[in-house]
Amino acid sequence: MKYRMPDYYNQFKCIADKCPDTCCAGWDIVIDDKSMKKYKSFEGDLKDYVMGNINESEQVFKRCGARCSFLNDNNLCDLYTRAGEESLCKTCFRYPRHFEEYGELVEAALSISCPVAAKMIIDRKAKDRFLIKANDKKTPRDKEVDKKLLEVLLRVRKTIFNIVSNRKCGVGERTKAIMKLGQDIQPVLYDYERLGLKKYIKASRDGLLNNIEEIRSKYDDLNTEDAVKVKAVGLSGLAETSITKIKRDFFEVLSGLEKINDDWEEVVNHIINVLYVDLSDEEYKKLSDEFDVYMKDRQYEYEHILNYFLYTYFLGSVYDYNALAMIKMSVISTIIIREMGMTVWLDNDKEFSVDEQIKVAYTYSRQIEHSDNNLMCMEGLMTAHPVFGDEKILSVL
Repeated sequence: MKYRMPDYYNQFKCIADKCPDTCCAGWDIVIDDKSMKKYKSFEGDLKDYVMGNINESEQVFKRCGARCSFLNDNNLCDLYTRAGEESLCKTCFRYPRHFEEYGELVEAALSISCPVAAKMIIDRKAKDRFLIKANDKKTPRDKEVDKKLLEVLLRVRKTIFNIVSNRKCGVGERTKAIMKLGQDIQPVLYDYERLGLKKYIKASRDGLLNNIEEIRSKYDDLNTEDAVKVKAVGLSGLAETSITKIKRDFFEVLSGLEKINDDWEEVVNHIINVLYVDLSDEEYKKLSDEFDVYMKDRQYEYEHILNYFLYTYFLGSVYDYNALAMIKMSVISTIIIREMGMTVWLDNDKEFSVDEQIKVAYTYSRQIEHSDNNLMCMEGLMTAHPVFGDEKILSVL
């Protein structure tokens, strides 16, 4: 098997009670079957204590308000203290490490929902790099994948990374280019899915993969400023709609998702009032341009955020054939984090530190990524909800 990971992955170290936040609050921590069996095998007072803090029907740790029942006043885990590191369930032991399996390929990442990981992801001027390691371990039979499609999607994603990392252009221009690439390949992916379902001849599916390769190769020349601008300007039919109305709609739809952060609704309402209610389109545009100038030398932060979401989710399209939705989810997530940051900037008399950027990123991530329901809803919203139509997203970049 092969293992891919960001080049900073192995540098992660939990800072425990020194963390500015805690990963043990605000979400249901699911217990894997092996750990559940272990907890039931405990004896005496330890068993009573542990099982008394578990919701067996949901197989999650109980919460005291937003906090895990095992989280003490010093933000340390009493389960760890009383029963040792081996008592941690898989979720707690691994977090913020995250793994996705694609047949013989396993991709490891650090979740941006962790403050320490978020700092490692965001606060770097260097471009994103990924390492590959291999071993002789065989792929589990139930993890088989369409290898040919995976190879094509890996090359598409590499092209996307190259575009996103092109610092000769603004992040907005780069984002438009990857949106256009997603639009170009998505119909071919749907055709590929339909042919597979109808059991058409193998040659037909191979031809569609070649079509995706041809489309992708056209974007490989996007290594110069002019090339990216040509692709970005080449978009047509953008709606003449208020930017503040579109962005307000983004937040209002996302506010309807499952609440993971207790204060998420308050955060969203504040952003809407500050940016889209109190300001006219003209005032918003002027302040937005000023914020872009303020962040000019920190554009790499948004580059890293965009790449984080692309790295984490894009290859999932090998299973559901919905690459454009994964690109749009990455783009929308970056837009939302940017708008959250701009609000903090205004609240702070037009000052916005890297630490505040990190907090904004992990706050958003916890709301979306700490809920399987919200992740599933996000894909559905990106695919079908008119608020997240391609033209609306492109018109605000």
